[in-house]
Amino acid sequence: MTKKEVRKVVKQSILDGKTKQETFETLKETAKLPTEDLAKIIQSIPSLQARQKYKTLNMILIGLLSLTVLFKMMAGIPIIIENGIKWFPVLFILPIINILLLIGVATYSQSSHKWVAIFTILGLLRSLSDILGQPFEPLIIIDLTIAAGLIGLGFYLNSKLCPDYLTVKERYQNNQGQDRLRNVIKFND
Repeated sequence: MTKKEVRKVVKQSILDGKTKQETFETLKETAKLPTEDLAKIIQSIPSLQARQKYKTLNMILIGLLSLTVLFKMMAGIPIIIENGIKWFPVLFILPIINILLLIGVATYSQSSHKWVAIFTILGLLRSLSDILGQPFEPLIIIDLTIAAGLIGLGFYLNSKLCPDYLTVKERYQNNQGQDRLRNVIKFND
């Protein structure tokens, strides 16, 4: 199986209600991938329990992302007024990254929560370079509050929805009856 095929099977298994550990044990032999690669694929897909537990925070993040899309679209309105209706597509080009991130967060796509935080940090750094040296505007506080929410929720939800797996040493006896150690992958779901 290719990684793409494995990802589909893993996603379906988790959506069917199996735990990450059950999915890992089932696919360990049939996937024909190194165990670390398989573990990373499984780790990147949130379990149903995690989705349910953090549903409210995810909805808040979706709301904040929707605000950023709205604000960016509003920023394009003066361009349309000034240059005519032919510039209408600008309304959708300006927030394209935010729209894609919004879709990713809503569908629990791989790493989308982390990318929300990263892109917000990059945008904040760019904005701060424009703000420095300018007179203080109270609306900046709203922007900073939304950015803080996006960054905090993005990283927090990424860590809670896709927690790292553990590699632990386990003793076992081989075919010759000798005690050996092997690495075993355990998921915290």
